[in-house]
Amino acid sequence: VDALVNNAAVTLRRAALEVTPQEWDELMAVNLKGTFFMSQQMGRHLMATRRPGCVISLASTHGLVGYAQRSTYGISKAGIIQMTRMLAIEWAEHGIRVNAIAPGTVDTPSRAEYFSAHPAARQAMIKRIPFRRFGTPGEVAGMVCYLASPQAAYVTGQTLVMDGGLTSY
Repeated sequence: VDALVNNAAVTLRRAALEVTPQEWDELMAVNLKGTFFMSQQMGRHLMATRRPGCVISLASTHGLVGYAQRSTYGISKAGIIQMTRMLAIEWAEHGIRVNAIAPGTVDTPSRAEYFSAHPAARQAMIKRIPFRRFGTPGEVAGMVCYLASPQAAYVTGQTLVMDGGLTSY
């Protein structure tokens, strides 16, 4: 194994004042704790085998800008962005690259299900994106492949934003 992709996550749509300690703990356990300890295991493996490799974590634009009713999710994704920087610095001497991808809205089946129930929300979201469309799973997979490839051999500690220009405003 020479590449790890941390992609497990849960989300929570709830006003910050309504989030319970249990909801906080569950979300952080998957999104932040899980990402950290999977990365740690990969780092140990690569160091023990004295092989270069990479860790790629899925963050989100929610970790870069504020959104209503997404505080816990955004905080967890901001933590992944900072974790990426910290681990990249610690592990660079071992030839381990650590990067993150921060997608905006990606057209997944669960997203399609939500937007089919909330068509006005879909149109409002698309209007905020300069490209006027959502990203595709294939586009995110392409970025993962790039970061895992030799072409990204000098890229570490970075969060690559894929959001159709949303965070450019």
